[in-house]
Amino acid sequence: MYGKNLTFKTGGVDGCDCNEILKLISEGKIDTTSLITHTFRFSQIEEAYDLFENRRDNVIKVAITSN
Repeated sequence: MYGKNLTFKTGGVDGCDCNEILKLISEGKIDTTSLITHTFRFSQIEEAYDLFENRRDNVIKVAITSN
């Protein structure tokens, strides 16, 4: 890592970039399939938050759908 002069950054999503990020995802330029481990319907949002908050079932990212 250091020999290749790589920089790793972590943290929350910058709200200013959300529109651009969503556009890139919808255009297929960013593949999020390896990050989204769980998908819930909007009606299950409380269950989704509980799962994520308590880090159960090897959760990484939760996607909420309108279906």
